[in-house]
Amino acid sequence: MDKIEEFISVMENKISKYIKKKNRFYFLVSNENLHNVVDYLFVTMGCRLSTATAIENYGSIEVLYHFSHDESGNYFCPRILMTDKAHPQMNSITPIVKGAEWIEREMSEMYGINFEGHPRKEPLLTGNHPKGLRQPLRITKLS
Repeated sequence: MDKIEEFISVMENKISKYIKKKNRFYFLVSNENLHNVVDYLFVTMGCRLSTATAIENYGSIEVLYHFSHDESGNYFCPRILMTDKAHPQMNSITPIVKGAEWIEREMSEMYGINFEGHPRKEPLLTGNHPKGLRQPLRITKLS
């Protein structure tokens, strides 16, 4: 059984709407299951966090983490969707993966996401900006 199939067999009740591509596995995870899934990827499987990305769609803000299982060459990519775009919030994964601290701070600043349980919520990119920028840098209307 390959690592993706193994992951699915263990986590099938905690993930949904997945897409399997060559060496990539994208899946939706709810905020309440995020820590269980990340703990399994990081601690049990030994994956490393490569990066994380965020995007604002028409109906949601999405965070996508990229975990690499270097031994097999597979990437596991949990997606979290937040439909309250005015007040997006989700659990921080920093209690499990300390290396997520800066990227979550950046996404917080750029998209206004409140990462619950994050140890350092002060601005990373605009904290010493001469104009004192403190609002999320988001486009609110397409022209």
